[in-house]
Amino acid sequence: MNGKEERMVTSIGIDELKDKIDRGDSFVLVNAADNVTVCSMDAIKGTYCIPKKQLLGQLGVLFPKSVHLVIYCVTPECAEEAAKDLDEHGYTNGEHVKGTLTEWKDKGYSTESLWP
Repeated sequence: MNGKEERMVTSIGIDELKDKIDRGDSFVLVNAADNVTVCSMDAIKGTYCIPKKQLLGQLGVLFPKSVHLVIYCVTPECAEEAAKDLDEHGYTNGEHVKGTLTEWKDKGYSTESLWP
């Protein structure tokens, strides 16, 4: 251990994310995948595509640390790591999705292209 108390970040499932979207809950949805091109071509509606390694810098410009973030990625582990990194830097109102975009699409939920 590094002497810091490790906090647990909240996780949600694919269906819970769909419910949040359908209810019109207020949150910022981020795909933290490193491939922004792929993310931009196929994303959950309302997604910000910000690679995990750029999250802190980009979010600091776009949103206050109090913003409610929901992070998804190529793998659930990637999303969890991104959420933990953000939590450690003061973004304590975040959740990570325990599923992937592939699982989202397998359930028949829609995606969109973010390309103009």
